[in-house]
Amino acid sequence: MRVAAGANANDALLRSIDFLVRQEELDPLEIRVSMLLLITDSIPTIGISNPARILSNVRHASGGRVSVNVFVGSSDVDRPFLRRLAQQNRGKLRSCCRAESGGLAADLRDFYRETSRPLLENVRFRYEEEVDETTLTTVDYPAYFEGSELVVVGRLRPGSKHLSVKVSGGSIQVKHFHAFTTP
Repeated sequence: MRVAAGANANDALLRSIDFLVRQEELDPLEIRVSMLLLITDSIPTIGISNPARILSNVRHASGGRVSVNVFVGSSDVDRPFLRRLAQQNRGKLRSCCRAESGGLAADLRDFYRETSRPLLENVRFRYEEEVDETTLTTVDYPAYFEGSELVVVGRLRPGSKHLSVKVSGGSIQVKHFHAFTTP
């Protein structure tokens, strides 16, 4: 008897994204944040295993609609690839097995608790004409979690004296949240 093991992250992610996107299409007015939790202890070894191709496939399939959180259960994993996967899909990366934390089960439980209940969903930053929109980084985030940060970087147009931003979002408990800043 021979046991074959391997990780087909590309197919697993694409199938999961397809499922979540179809759910959104079935009920587009339903308030939800589509998130995946990829739990892995190895690099991709089956199917498409090229990290750049996996990143491209996931980005294309998701279209920015799905947040990918990654939990790494081993120190033998390509962390830069997984970190990029989480970052480009507005997720988080967590590695486990800190001896003081209680091990794999405790780390996974804590990560799930942190990522499964966002404080705000569909957070959007909108700027007035003082900001050069072509210089802005991400301005739409699927979720904001306790203890996390949302960062938007960009340039003011020449001659601008002030900055106005509108931040909006919602949650299951609070349907809409709006914050305004003025000069």
